[in-house]
Formats: sequence, C-alpha cells, structure tokens
Amino acid sequence: MSEQNDQGEKSHEPTQKRLDTAREDGNIAQAPDLTATAAYAGLFLVILAAGPALVRDVGAALTAPIAHADAPGEWPRIEAYAKDVAWGLAPLFLAPVAAVLAVLAATRAVTFAPKKIAPDLSRISPIAGAKNKFGPTGLFEFAKSSTKLTVISIAVGLWFTLRLDRIVGLSAAEAPSLLVEIGQTVRVLLIVVLGITVPLAVLDMLWQRFDHRRKLRMSHQDLKDEAKQAEGDPHAKSQRRRRAQELAGNRMLQDVPDADVVIVNPIHIAVALKWDRGRGGAPVCVAKGQGEIAERIRERAAEHGVPIHRDIATARSLHATVEIGAEVPRDTYRAVAAAIRFADHVRRKAK
Repeated sequence: MSEQNDQGEKSHEPTQKRLDTAREDGNIAQAPDLTATAAYAGLFLVILAAGPALVRDVGAALTAPIAHADAPGEWPRIEAYAKDVAWGLAPLFLAPVAAVLAVLAATRAVTFAPKKIAPDLSRISPIAGAKNKFGPTGLFEFAKSSTKLTVISIAVGLWFTLRLDRIVGLSAAEAPSLLVEIGQTVRVLLIVVLGITVPLAVLDMLWQRFDHRRKLRMSHQDLKDEAKQAEGDPHAKSQRRRRAQELAGNRMLQDVPDADVVIVNPIHIAVALKWDRGRGGAPVCVAKGQGEIAERIRERAAEHGVPIHRDIATARSLHATVEIGAEVPRDTYRAVAAAIRFADHVRRKAK
C-alpha cells in the first residue's frame, strides 16, 4: 500500500535535471520495434534501388564457378568469386546497420552508462521480473508482439497462398530467373512487413517515451529536495551568479554608448555617467563594474567615442556608493563636474 501511495503522489512531471540524471545512469526510453523497422526499411531501400543489378551480379558470381567447374584452372578462382559475392551482398548487410544507427542517433537512444555495466543483483530479482512482465509495460509488450506476429503471419500466409502456383513453377526455372523471382518476393514481403511494423513502431516509440517519463515522475517532496540540493550546490550557485552577472553586464554595456564620460581607476574600476542637461538633475550612473566588466566598459566606450577620464578616488567612491540608474552623491559633484568638463573638451577638440 505504501508503494502505491508513493507512486500516486508522484504526479509532477520530471525536471530536466532528473531526466539528465536518468540518462547518465543509462535509464533512457528505448523502442526496439523502431530499430527493427529501421533495419527492414534499410534493406527495402537497397533492394528497391539496386535490386535487379544486385541480383544479376550476385547471380553471375554464384553460377560462374558451377558453369565453368570443368574448365582448366577455374577452381583457383573460387576465392575471387567469393569476394564478388561478398561485395555484392555487402549492401544488404550495411544498409540495415546504417539505418539502425541513424535512428538511434536521431532518437538519442544510445548512451554510455558505467552503472549499467556494473553487476546489480536487483536485475535478477523475481519480484522485479514479475512486475515487469505483468505490469503496464509487460502487458503492452505482450499485446504488441502478439498483434505483430498475428498480422504478419496472416498477411504472409495469404500472399503465399495466392502465389502458390507460381512458386511451385519456379522449381524448374533457371538460376538467374529464380534469383530475380526471389528478389521480387523479398521486396513484396518487405512492403507487407513495413506496412505492419511502421505503425506499430511509431506506437511503440510514443508509448516508451510516455512510460519512461511516467516512471520518472516526481512527488512534491522530490521537487523540494532537488531544489534544496541545487541551492546548496556550490557549482550551481556559481553558475547562477555568473549568469546573473553576464545578464547585468550585457544590459549595462548597452547603455555605455549613451554615456557622457567614463571615470576609471584606471584599470580595475570603471563608472559610466550620463548627464541630461535639460532635466536639470545630477549625472546618473548608467554602468559600473570592476575587473573584467570594467575592461568591457572601457572597450565599449572607446568603440563609441565616449571620453574616458582617469580619477582613482572618484572612480572608487562612485563604484562603492552609487547604484545603476541613480544620481551621483552630492559629495562627488565637484569631481564629476571636472570629468564632464574634460569630456566636453575632448569632444570639442575631436570636431
């Protein structure tokens, strides 16, 4: 009962962190029917694109040793014939493999998880095995496999019944004609199989993803514990602080070109001021920073022709006391006025 209640409480969708952790542990949604269907599709495309030529080349390579078995010096060429057959059949093996790899990459169904390699006695637990077989996942797999097997058996049996006379007549056919007929038969059978397995593969993929997220659902307590863990993680804290600083720095840098002057330390501190003469108030701080941010403010000011005034004491005082968007303190009026006059003088000389 407690297990059912615990499962019932887990009504929240998994967070991205829980999904990432599950993936690191090798717990990902896998759709076996999708990869099998991809293999069928790869084989079908090869037969469709190069079927006649493939059958002709492989047939020639297979029949040549038999047709010339009595010819002098023919048997030493068996190795060459075998290579021709291998090269001819290679696409039939490589195309399904390539199709499966492409599907696995597209669906991100491959991951390396050392935990999956390590021994785990819980994997051979009879109770866990019974839950898997008779739970929702096991019942779905049973219904899917039964449906696929039944439908494919009926379709293939019906097709062979309709073509029974033609199949019997092939017993007297020559090898090339027989190979062509086999190729056409395989192509038709693959069409039938794909027509059945593609819808089932799509259904399987959707179900596996839904079931995977269902198993990773979280309770309210899980969400609280994850939030606490994230808050207490020094690495996460430093990342959040760095992102906040980057966002604040980017917003400040956008206002630097509108500043009247930038007062610097000259290396470690930079404060950008803007004075709206028509408003009649004191100059306003539009950007400030130290270290890397100060360097970016100086670079931005130089790019847009904003004068840079060196005043160590004033730069330190403004950086410590004035906030972004606030007017400069009264005790800095004299020094700030000197910086504004310096900036005006630089602009007049530039003209």
